[in-house]
Order: sequence, then structure tokens, then C-alpha cells
Amino acid sequence: MANMHLVTGYAGKTHVTAADHGAFWAAVVGDGEYILDMGEKFAASIITNNQIRVSGGEMLIQGRHCRIPTGETVDLTIENGTAGMQRKDLIVARYTKDEGTGVEEMNLTVIRGEESETNPATPAYITGSIFDGDKQHDFPLYEVDITDVDVTNITPLFSKTVLSVSH
Repeated sequence: MANMHLVTGYAGKTHVTAADHGAFWAAVVGDGEYILDMGEKFAASIITNNQIRVSGGEMLIQGRHCRIPTGETVDLTIENGTAGMQRKDLIVARYTKDEGTGVEEMNLTVIRGEESETNPATPAYITGSIFDGDKQHDFPLYEVDITDVDVTNITPLFSKTVLSVSH
């Protein structure tokens, strides 16, 4: 019996895990969060005051690769604002792992902020470590400003993380 796991070798059975693949990408690229230089790079646009559309792209989050294929989009719902109030919401890429089944997922999610008459705070999000077995980790992609009932601005939060690998 071998004392190492030969990940890319034939083992006579299925043996390559998500953890193997994630560890590889974290070692090659880094164990942080990266928007890769492909596709539309998750560009966001305001469709209505209740809908933000995120375009395709590729990302790595702590070695886990996820994507929205080029040409596809994800529409997210923004809750209504209130006249005379301001709010900041976050759009995050949320990693989750089901404790019982071990199934991992990645979804774009809106975290609703608290309303305020002036200077609304950015909502809190979960920072976890996939490597340490945490069941959730949020990668903030956009801050959405809502004034009265209008979405007034979408600010990217990942401008410094675009990674381009030269060949």
C-alpha cells in the first residue's frame, strides 16, 4: 500500500476528491479569492430597482473553482428600499458545505444591510476557511447602494484580484 496519494495516477477506482483538486489550485494560484481573467469577469448591471444581473466569469475561492459560463447570467433580487432611507447590500459568492452529506455549493447571494437615514453600514459577512473545515465562506463581490427606493450604484469589491496567467 502506498504511503502517498497519487492524485493524477490510475488507482483502479475513483479516488480524486474535491479537496485534492482544491489543494492543487490553492498551491498553484494561492489560497485566497481570485476572479480569473476569462469571460465577462462577473460584471454586474442594474436591471431594475429590484434586480441585479451578474454575467459569466471564472473564480477561485480557497482553491475551489466555480463559474458562470460565458454568455450566461444570474439575476439577483434586491429588496425594496424605503423612502427617506439609505441602505448598503452586499453581493457575495457564498461557499457552503452540508455538514451531514459533505456536499459543497457555491451561490451568488445578496446580504441585506440595515436601513439608515444617513451613512448606512456595510452588512457583515462570514469569513471562513475551507481548509479548516468551515461550512461557510463569503467572497464579497459588490456593494449595492440603495437610496430611497432606487438602486443608485454598484461598486465592485474585487478590482485588485483579477488574475491573469501568461502562457
